[in-house]
Amino acid sequence: MKKIITPLVLIAIAAAIAFTLYKNKQEMEVKAEEAMKTSEAIPVRSEVIQKKPHKISFTSNGTFEPSQELTLKSEASGKVLKIYKEKGDYVRKGDLIALLDDELLQSELTIAEVKLSQATKDLGRYENLAGTEAITEKQLEEISNAAKMSQSDVKMIKKRLANTRITAPISGYINDDFIEIGTLMSPGMDVVEIVNVQPMKLVVNVSELEIARIAVGDEVKVKVGVLPERDFTGKVSFTSNKGDASLRYEVELTLEENTDQIKPGMFAYASFDYPAEEAILIDRRALVNGVKNPEVFVIENGKVVLKKVKLAQVGENKLVLLDGLNEGEKLVTSGLINLKDGTAVTEL
Repeated sequence: MKKIITPLVLIAIAAAIAFTLYKNKQEMEVKAEEAMKTSEAIPVRSEVIQKKPHKISFTSNGTFEPSQELTLKSEASGKVLKIYKEKGDYVRKGDLIALLDDELLQSELTIAEVKLSQATKDLGRYENLAGTEAITEKQLEEISNAAKMSQSDVKMIKKRLANTRITAPISGYINDDFIEIGTLMSPGMDVVEIVNVQPMKLVVNVSELEIARIAVGDEVKVKVGVLPERDFTGKVSFTSNKGDASLRYEVELTLEENTDQIKPGMFAYASFDYPAEEAILIDRRALVNGVKNPEVFVIENGKVVLKKVKLAQVGENKLVLLDGLNEGEKLVTSGLINLKDGTAVTEL
């Protein structure tokens, strides 16, 4: 009897185990199916688009440039006889920088002045005889033209003589010189480079949204990289009317404080500060394709819709919405990695 019971018990136990395994398998399949259904909706975070007061403050960096700079070129030919100003010297407008050999030109001028004097006397005599039969009208015209030509010759030689005295067309420091005593000059050759650093100007670039708020005359706080302990004030002296390929606009600031510590090429920051106004701000992380081709996802009926937007940058991470969305729409701010247009989502 015991031999019969033992196999029956074993069969019952095996059946119970098989039933339990089968049931567990069914439950796992149900859970897996439910998990698959749940995973079809991607979890994301969102925010409702709305206008908020936003203070327009931004910082732009740039470099200092001299207010004027030019390379002075010779307008005359001749050997350099004297040099009055050299590299590093300060010159005022009109100061004599160098003198070229003018001996031949002085001789030409003497001859031209003699010819002019003679032509003027001849013209006077002929004019006294005008109206008589002693001279013809043609003779009078010829001597008149000769006097005019002599007068023009004298003017041209005097101009050439004046060009042998090379003078500064602007005030500033001689940043570089290109001549020495004895240098044989000809028209178009470089003489000196003059840089006027008073006042110094700071050139920065700003976005299209920022340039719309900047006006000539605005005061701006300036921080110079090599002088962190000092605060400077700049005044907007110029704003460009056309942006570059990346829609950046040039702004020039003139420093109100003069200091020899600031040199052309030095780095500085300009801080612009304007009153608050209503605007829709979007976090840069919500963009799908970056700033150059901006697109964002919004949630509509449990699915995301990809929309193109127009933005303007106002800070490192914040952008102002110009066009493409409306107030009240839900903007997806995180969980963008696996999204595409029409993907179902759940909001966290």
